[in-house]
Formats: sequence, structure tokens, C-alpha cells
Amino acid sequence: MPGYIIHLILVITVMTAPFAFGADGPRIEFDRLRHDYGKILYGATVSAEFPFVNKGNKTLVIKNLHATCGCTKAVEGTREIPPGGSSKITSSFDTVGLKAGRKEKSIMVSTNDPDNPVIKLILLADVIREITVDPPTLGKKTSAASQSVSFPVKISNASDQTFNVTGIKTMPGEPSANLNPPKFTVGPHKEAPFDIELKLEPDPNRSFYSGKLDLLTDHARESDIELKYLIQIERTN
Repeated sequence: MPGYIIHLILVITVMTAPFAFGADGPRIEFDRLRHDYGKILYGATVSAEFPFVNKGNKTLVIKNLHATCGCTKAVEGTREIPPGGSSKITSSFDTVGLKAGRKEKSIMVSTNDPDNPVIKLILLADVIREITVDPPTLGKKTSAASQSVSFPVKISNASDQTFNVTGIKTMPGEPSANLNPPKFTVGPHKEAPFDIELKLEPDPNRSFYSGKLDLLTDHARESDIELKYLIQIERTN
């Protein structure tokens, strides 16, 4: 499942108005250092701009942009901002793969400003998901003789639209999984119980099974819901 992505774009716009240089060397100054997107519906991608100026008397160089997700788009435009020049860093916040709740991500901006060599920009958001699964993580202890493990699960629909649960899949090499019932419908503002059954391959040297499942739906934005599982094998002498 894709994780969150923050794309960074550096856009340079040089001011031509008179500018009073009060600092010796490059000096970066942002309008603000944080942005709160507020509530974002899962599946949406939102962006924000962080304008800044070079208030020094020497060229400001943006050496590097790094997002906490570890995934950034290539910087566009020049990295050098002359004295009196202005610029902005545009961040794109992708909610796909995120769990519901309050999120905080950051962008580290490295420059040649001797007083501010690294500046942290903060992105805040409340991710809203219309589908929730309880429990979100499946855990159980079982005996070594068991070849299948069943988990009772409940799925809830907070939207005004009906969706269908269409199946479940596991990663290659992991235990296979089945749904009971195999397919079912969840109405608006309703919840539905079901069971997930994992079929284990007996292994006398194995003390646990762990991995993840993908619950499949026909929801427009939440078609793939990740569930983690941990099964501990209890052995008897």
C-alpha cells in the first residue's frame, strides 16, 4: 500500500523593488513555518505554499529539501536567490495510505544562511476516513496443531453512500485468507460484522506468524484497507 507522499517544488520569483540590506551574508526569512490543512478526507491531495525572502546582502542558496516521508519531487527552478529575491516552497500532502487522525509531517530546508542553516517547516492535518475496521490489528494465540485461525471483525461506514466489501488478499508467501461472508454490503452510517480466517501452514520451527492483509472494497477512495495480524503459537510439551 502506498505511504504518504510530500512533494516539494521550489519556485523562484525575484523582486525588483528597492531593498534595504541590513544583514551581512545571505539571510532567509519565511512568512510562516507551519501550515494546518485542517480536516482532509482520505484520498485527497492538498498543497500549501511557504513564501520566503533573502534579506541578506549575498546570494542565498537552497542546498537541499527533505520531507519526513523520504519521498520528494525534484526541485524545479534555480536554487540561488539573489539579495532582495523572493521564493516559495510548495508542498503536496498525499493522504493515501494514512490512518485516520491528527498527522504532523515536516520539511527540512538546508541553506547557506549562517544563522539558519536548517529550517523546519511543519505540516499538520486531521485525516478523516469514512471506513473504519475494528480491530485494526488482529492478534491471537493458538496451539501448534491449529491450521486455521478466525478473527471476528466489524466494519463501519461513516459516509452517506453504500459500499461493498468484495474480497481480501495477502502478500505472496503469507498464509491465505478468507472472508465470511465472502462478499457483503455496508449501508450509509451502518456497520457490519464478519470473520477473517487465516489458513496456517504447520511449521514445527515457527513460533509466530505476522504480516498484513488488504481488505478490498468498491468505495471510491478507500478501496484497499490494510490490516496487520500477529499469531503466536503456543506449544505444549
